[in-house]
Amino acid sequence: MTVIDDPVRQQASREATQWLILLQEEPDDPEVRAGFEAWLGAAPVNREAWAQTQTAMGLVNYLSPDNTGNWQQKKRNIVPLPLRHRFSSRATRAGFALALVACLALFFAGPDFMLHMQADAITGTAETRVLSLSDGSSITLAPGSAVSINTQGIHRSVSLLAGEALFSIVHDPARPFAVKAGGFTTTDIGTVFDVQWAQGAVNVAVRTGRVRVNGGAIPAQGRELGTGQALTASATEVYNNNLPAEQVGAWADGLLVANDEPLGEVVAKLKPYLHGMVIVSPHLALQRVSGVYSLSNPARALEAIAQARQRTVRRYSPWLTVLR
Repeated sequence: MTVIDDPVRQQASREATQWLILLQEEPDDPEVRAGFEAWLGAAPVNREAWAQTQTAMGLVNYLSPDNTGNWQQKKRNIVPLPLRHRFSSRATRAGFALALVACLALFFAGPDFMLHMQADAITGTAETRVLSLSDGSSITLAPGSAVSINTQGIHRSVSLLAGEALFSIVHDPARPFAVKAGGFTTTDIGTVFDVQWAQGAVNVAVRTGRVRVNGGAIPAQGRELGTGQALTASATEVYNNNLPAEQVGAWADGLLVANDEPLGEVVAKLKPYLHGMVIVSPHLALQRVSGVYSLSNPARALEAIAQARQRTVRRYSPWLTVLR
């Protein structure tokens, strides 16, 4: 049996919601429909997420107006009932609404609950945190990140459970320091380095010193990285890259740096600092941008990224923002 880990399931659920909104906005657009069909057929988890999203949204449509907020209630022919039955029906609908909310909360918050159970330290939206270790090393957590720490005995290790972290390690040959992310291990050879774990892939970049990365599609002997070198690896692919060393972990200094990157990827880096969902139209996501943006005001940074391509930011609610 294939087991789909929580990050993949969460991502599919977010994408299903984005497709739901896009299909409602552009119901007659053949490109949108073709893109949706391609996404739906790309993986079983996508079909599962779409079915769950349709079910959840369909159930919401049947709730009473008091419980639906801005959702439009489906029109039904209702035969007036005696007062006692009306009360019972109203109570049933209210209980059903509460049950639905509870189920949705469990579905979406379940992985976060598990992170809290496993993690020694965790950060929320727009929150960074610096952890000082007893050996003088430090870990800076990016927003939406979680780690568990083991510095007992001769080995020092950290498991990056989610998100991204910048590691500043005091080198000790007698006590190696390793960062584990999924099936990947990054071993310190005296350095400051950044590790990101997302959607089954690890990204490692070195600000100073050297590291060795093992796991996935990386050759068995591992891959060494030096100052200004970076690596992205999954179970099937490995990519190497070079970048200015001072840009490694720039987020820890409050900066988002884009070097001729797809706008969609730049916005993805900004999302952990923003509340709610941010959707980028598909044609805009591929356009490339460059720039340095301050993370002290993520909303303004998002507007600046959009303006770089003469686009606009539309906020439909505190929970939904669209770049078009």
